[in-house]
Amino acid sequence: MSSDANERKLGLADAYAVRTPDDNRALYRDWAATYESDFADARGYVYHLEVARLFAAAVPPIDGPVLDVGCGTGIVGVALRELGVEVIDGIDISPEMLAEAARKQTYRSLTEADLTRALAIADDTYAGITSVGTFTHGHLGPEPLRELVRVTRPRGLLAIGINAEHYASEGFEALLSELAGTGAITEPVLHDVRIYEAADDEWADDLASVAVFRRR
Repeated sequence: MSSDANERKLGLADAYAVRTPDDNRALYRDWAATYESDFADARGYVYHLEVARLFAAAVPPIDGPVLDVGCGTGIVGVALRELGVEVIDGIDISPEMLAEAARKQTYRSLTEADLTRALAIADDTYAGITSVGTFTHGHLGPEPLRELVRVTRPRGLLAIGINAEHYASEGFEALLSELAGTGAITEPVLHDVRIYEAADDEWADDLASVAVFRRR
């Protein structure tokens, strides 16, 4: 861990300040071991529960493997399993976060992947895709959604959480409208959900826009 990380707890300011894949790797290398205790638990993080609930409630339900995109330490996978999703793979840019996720023994496979590049996954592989906390300030804009649609099976379900401010400022609506307009996906349904329940700082009331749609 870096000396700066030793002197203070890492947090949202650090996450929102990253700009490149290498920045991202460096942040989560230092944060992986304490991410859940010092961040998710301390802030009453509920975002992952909301996305998992929306995914599991979809009708008709998915039948097949699910990809957890930006799986981090695996808390999304745990929430999905508790709601009956049986086969889950995870991808993340941080090997240290993946190592934490592996401890939960929830995932069929865990793979290091950079979502600013093409994924080494065949077309039409997954029956469902979830993502929580990856499409946010300092992380990813909308373009990787094209790859996520590509690797989803026809009629597969996607539940993609996007920080609400990031959604409004970075062109997510335009890209999703384009994909729906070309017939690649169904018209997305947006659900605004709380990210935290116990935070008391400038980000305490942050919302996420969860886009739920299907590959056509």
